[in-house]
Amino acid sequence: MSAARDDNVFVFGVSGHRDLVPADLPELREQLRDIFRRFMSTRPQATFELLTPLAEGADRVAAHEALSAGIKLVVPLPMAQAEYERDFTTTESLDEFRQLLGAAVSHFELSTPAGVNRAQKYAAAGDYIAQQSDVLILLWDGEDNRKVGGTAWVKKQREHWSGLAKGKELETIHVRTRRQASLAGS
Repeated sequence: MSAARDDNVFVFGVSGHRDLVPADLPELREQLRDIFRRFMSTRPQATFELLTPLAEGADRVAAHEALSAGIKLVVPLPMAQAEYERDFTTTESLDEFRQLLGAAVSHFELSTPAGVNRAQKYAAAGDYIAQQSDVLILLWDGEDNRKVGGTAWVKKQREHWSGLAKGKELETIHVRTRRQASLAGS
């Protein structure tokens, strides 16, 4: 999946929980702004992109902050758009997805072998982001739920790709977040 890339392009990637705690969003947004500013200030000549499939939650929070910072959105879709949109069960979520997709500089469906199930398609998107980003931002609670394609899985993929990246440092930033599912179980 690796392709030649302009050295002047700096790519952020994001993975995280879909069920972020609403009360935590202002702090998460501020942390994302700080991360983006830090890297942008040290590379004034670079073009910045954020790789995100625009899933609900962390992906979209990061996408909004990226756009506000002048970072271009690049959207690798885990499956055909119409099929992917079935995951957005409310009109508001679907509208937000389409609005952000419309703001992206590009979007494309990732190629997966025939017969691959939905979870494996999500995993392919996470793997692509883990491999292609210069800095991977993880917005999660640090708990490994062993879900293929989930944030813990993406983190492991990142560790794999970092081990193979000869001469290139792949940074991962963990922004600890809470999730609504964890609060419900308390």
